[in-house]
Amino acid sequence: MLWKNDRPEDAAMTTSFQMFLLAARELNFSRAAELAYVTPQCLSDHIRRIEEHYGVTLFTRRPKLRLTAEGETMLRYLTRIRALEGDMENELADVSGGVRGTLRLGLPTTRGTILLPQTVTQFRRQFPHVEVEVQLADTRSLETLLLGGTLDLFLGVDASQHALFRREPLRREPLYLVLSRHAMASRFGERYAAVRADFLRRGADLAQLRGVPFVQGHDNSTTTKAVEQLLLRQSAAPDIPVRVSSFDLHIDLCRTGGYATICSRSHLRRVMDRPDAGLEVYAIRGTQRTLEVELVSHRDAQPLAYRTAFARLLSEHALAEDAAICAWLRENGVGTP
Repeated sequence: MLWKNDRPEDAAMTTSFQMFLLAARELNFSRAAELAYVTPQCLSDHIRRIEEHYGVTLFTRRPKLRLTAEGETMLRYLTRIRALEGDMENELADVSGGVRGTLRLGLPTTRGTILLPQTVTQFRRQFPHVEVEVQLADTRSLETLLLGGTLDLFLGVDASQHALFRREPLRREPLYLVLSRHAMASRFGERYAAVRADFLRRGADLAQLRGVPFVQGHDNSTTTKAVEQLLLRQSAAPDIPVRVSSFDLHIDLCRTGGYATICSRSHLRRVMDRPDAGLEVYAIRGTQRTLEVELVSHRDAQPLAYRTAFARLLSEHALAEDAAICAWLRENGVGTP
């Protein structure tokens, strides 16, 4: 990448851009220099050369290191340039003989562990020379990674309506209540059978579950936000003494600790896989709240063949998985919200 006027002696300044990106990410010159295997003074010199060339100040040093408005602007452009360069390299490799490249994918953790094995196996049979790099994180974190040029594609749940996102809706998922048979029997005693029949027919009434402890996810989870909105609308205020990001731990706590949890439909695969766990699943009465599940890519990304193929495979497997869960719910007499 050349600077203004394409002066050859400035070609090496590409390194300065890389130093700037590291410093902007870490907001700590010493840590950024360590990652770049240079001294802090060397990194500072690179930043100074950029500032002198463009006549701007990119960082304020006190009271702590942070980007200026000009620095934020440069960061925005350079992250897109880096992503476009990656697209160019992958497309050139594609054109030059044999489909090659790297697919950088983001998935929510539970959905990723459910969908990824089958999808990647089939994809690699079709594209054996394409590497797959996967990030498992919550949707908000995956959005940041996509905008920063670190991801090509992610599976989002209630993703933000960002102008730079290209979105492909897959399905809408309702929310369900999961708790142990023991917790239900302890809460309702002799009324258990009647209440269970009513919950199966009309959905669970959360107001009747006062006294049953809940386990939910962390606040940065979009599913947790949806659950909180549901509880607020229903004026339900359950006791939530435990918050943990792993839905597998939610299920374990429901099974062994007498907890309840509210989850999206796709998470019910974990309940299906444990038929002897003594867990019960109910739709939730009086709510139409659903989660929007969609594939999200950058608006400016090039439509490379292997990205399109992976998105299609992931979509097919996600829809097939949802159909299997719906069939399981019907077999177990669970009504739809």
